[in-house]
Amino acid sequence: MAKRTAAPTDIKVWDARIAANTEQFRQADLLDDAAYKIIEYDQSCPDTWDRFAEAKARADIQRTKAYCEWMQIKREMNK
Repeated sequence: MAKRTAAPTDIKVWDARIAANTEQFRQADLLDDAAYKIIEYDQSCPDTWDRFAEAKARADIQRTKAYCEWMQIKREMNK
């Protein structure tokens, strides 16, 4: 089934989608901050860099999803 796209004049729909996308980017930023706190405060544990890499990967995945959604929103808005 095709996804319904909003008409360019449907401001409330676009505002809601952009707000949701902004939240996705905010979540990516929070995950990124948490990853860096691992190495900032806990460099004594042998698995610190592994935990950092895993946390950073989660942040990067979230940011990529947010970016892809943003590109989709932009394409739909320009139709």
